[in-house]
Amino acid sequence: MQFFLSFFRHRSAYRGAVYLLAVSGFACAVTANAGADAQQSADEQFAAQAWSEAATAYRALLTDDPGNATNRFRLARALHELGEPDAAQAAYQQALEADYPREPQVRYHLARLLAGEGREELALVQLDRLAELGAPNGRVIAATSEFSSLENDPEYGPRYARVVETLTPCTALEFRHFDFWLGEWDVSAAGSAGVIASSRILSAQDGCAVTEHYTAGGFTGTSLNFYDSTTGQWHQSWMSNGGGAVHLAGGLDAAGAMQMTDADLAVSEISGTVNKVTWTPREDGSVRQLWEQSSDQGESWAVVFDGIYTRR
Repeated sequence: MQFFLSFFRHRSAYRGAVYLLAVSGFACAVTANAGADAQQSADEQFAAQAWSEAATAYRALLTDDPGNATNRFRLARALHELGEPDAAQAAYQQALEADYPREPQVRYHLARLLAGEGREELALVQLDRLAELGAPNGRVIAATSEFSSLENDPEYGPRYARVVETLTPCTALEFRHFDFWLGEWDVSAAGSAGVIASSRILSAQDGCAVTEHYTAGGFTGTSLNFYDSTTGQWHQSWMSNGGGAVHLAGGLDAAGAMQMTDADLAVSEISGTVNKVTWTPREDGSVRQLWEQSSDQGESWAVVFDGIYTRR
C-alpha cells in the first residue's frame, strides 16, 4: 500500500513539473514573439520615416536590450530628424560605443548634425575620421547641404576640401592617363585619307572609366577601359558584334603612349596568340592606334590594325 501511495505522490509531482515547464515554455515563446513583433513594428516605422513612432518604439526596445547597436543608431536617426540634436548626438555616440558595424554611417550623420548646429570643428573631427575610414564617397559629402558652411568657411574650407578629395575616387593622376583619347573621332587607315569608321570615346563612372564605341559600317565594338589602383595597371575589355573578345592590361610607356597587352594573361596561353595595342597621341591632336599580334611569344609581330583617330 505504501508503495502505491508513494507512486501516486511522485506521479503527481512529475505531472506538476511537466505542467510548469510547459507553461514556462509557452510564456517564453509568447515573450519572444512579442519581442519580434515589436522589433518588426519599430523597423517598419523607421522605413516609413514615421520618426516619432520609431523613436518611441526603439526607446522601448532599448529598455530591455540597451546594448543593441542597430536600435541605438536608428533611435539617433529618428531623434535627429525630429529636431532633438542633444539626444540624437548622445544616441549616435552610444551606437559607436556599442560597436555599430557601419561606423561611417554613424559618423556621417553625426557630422551632419554637428555642422547643422554650427559646431564646425566637431563636425570636421567626424569628417576627418571618415577620410581615414574611406567612406562614404566624397560626392555624397559634397552634396550634403549641412556641409555648405564648411565649404565656404575661410578657416575650415581647405580642411573640408581635403576630406572631400580624399573620399572622392579616381582623382589620382593615373586615372587621367588615357584622357588624350576622349572625344569624337573619324578613323582612317594609316597612310590613307579615307574615313573607314567613327568612334566615340567617353569618360564614364565619374571619371573612373573610359568607354569606346566604335562603328565601321555594320561592324561595331565597345570597350571598357579603367585604371586599377590595386594592380597599378590600365585594363581594357573589348567586345564586338562579331563576338570577338579581347582583354588587355598595361599603362603609359616612357614616351607617353598607352600600351596594353595580353601577354601575361591566361587568354594568351589558351589562344597561343599575344595581342599588343598601342595608342600614341600625336602633335596634331590625332591619335594613332596600332594593334599587333604575335604567334611566337613576341619574337615577331604582324599588324592587325593601324588607324589614325582624327578629332572631329
